Amino acid sequence: MSETRRLGECRELEYILFGDLRDLLEEDPNYESVRWIKAVLDTLLETIPEEFALKSESGYLSGVLEEYPNWEGQVSRLEDEYYQLYRQLRNLRLRLEQDEDYRELGKPLSNDLAGWMDAFRRHIQSEQQIVMLAANLETGGGD
Repeated sequence: MSETRRLGECRELEYILFGDLRDLLEEDPNYESVRWIKAVLDTLLETIPEEFALKSESGYLSGVLEEYPNWEGQVSRLEDEYYQLYRQLRNLRLRLEQDEDYRELGKPLSNDLAGWMDAFRRHIQSEQQIVMLAANLETGGGD
């Protein structure tokens, strides 16, 4: 399977998992819903690093840096942010293992996971924006 195709599959899976997670967080926490949240988080914890590895094979945002090496600071911040977000997700998953009172998990965990999903979505948008900006400037489509 081509790397581009697999990267697309990872992105699609993440999108589906985010929707599933949003749905699960709307339910009252119980043993079954928390079991499904764990499964979704476990899959995200496998998929997100795979996607990152695929798009970083030649170096994270290497195409952008080849054309605009002075953007290294922005790219480094995005890469650091990715690692931070991954650690946050891993820590949220660990919280689910440590706390057996699912009623107590409810709102705080739901808020933390919703905040994480929003931060991850913004991160992906920032990546896409820098890639699009570089492409537009390269082709003369930028201002």
